[in-house]
Amino acid sequence: MASIIQHDTVEREEGPSRIAMTLVFLAVGFLAGTYWADPVGFLSTVEAFAQSVYDGVIQWGVAVVLTAVASWVVGRKRTNR
Repeated sequence: MASIIQHDTVEREEGPSRIAMTLVFLAVGFLAGTYWADPVGFLSTVEAFAQSVYDGVIQWGVAVVLTAVASWVVGRKRTNR
């Protein structure tokens, strides 16, 4: 699964740490348990979360585009002086 790399006298494993893997397994277990307890509620929660993420991405994209346009306009004004 993970190979061991030796640097001078210190050995370490390459790949994700045990703590990270444990946290991932706990999160997946929690999600599976939540789905098992109330599938309809779980799916509506996931749908609401996905819509929220989508809305946030759209807002972020608009902000980036507006910032780029404003930066371009300011740059043009400075070069035309």
